[in-house]
Amino acid sequence: MSEVYAISNNELTLSDLSRVVLPHFQIKLSEESRKRIQRCRDYLDQKLAQTTGNLYGINTGFGSLYNRNIPPAELEKLQDNLVKSHA
Repeated sequence: MSEVYAISNNELTLSDLSRVVLPHFQIKLSEESRKRIQRCRDYLDQKLAQTTGNLYGINTGFGSLYNRNIPPAELEKLQDNLVKSHA
């Protein structure tokens, strides 16, 4: 039987960590975390729709490429590449 640890805004203790690394644990997002992520996504979608300006890392490159505008058709790929580069 597997146990589930829900990622939330609650403090993650050393005791929690020592348990969730065990093979029988599953990790999921709490419902509140899902709602908070969705609110952030909705905010960004609205911001992108309302602005033609640069939003660093959202519709521009990162670091030394901060001044490179990313076309709307490539924004999803930009974010995918960001996640992959940090994985």
